[in-house]
Amino acid sequence: MLRSWVKALQTVEELDVVWRVCAEPGSPGVRGQAIAEYISPELTGKQALTAMGVVSRRMNRAVREMWAGEMPFVIHEAKRTRTVDRSVAAILLDALAQHPLWPRMRHHSNPPSLGF
Repeated sequence: MLRSWVKALQTVEELDVVWRVCAEPGSPGVRGQAIAEYISPELTGKQALTAMGVVSRRMNRAVREMWAGEMPFVIHEAKRTRTVDRSVAAILLDALAQHPLWPRMRHHSNPPSLGF
């Protein structure tokens, strides 16, 4: 299901969110501001968070269309972080490398090492 979800993502921005969260799996998680500025480096502050909100809604739509129920990330609203389990991150990163948009991603030639 994780691989199917990644295949359902349709923009580089959506894939970049997956990349950014999976690049640092486990606690303490990646803050929303860091993800927002990663996917929209030309934006800062509230504008970057608004852009990330649009991308997140599209990613949530892909989850609902698959009947998966929830994102593969743990979203901690109070801390404003996204966290992913290391084993889930490994599957998602492998699926990213198979995605047709992979060559357009900025880090496609240097996937993170998860230390397995």
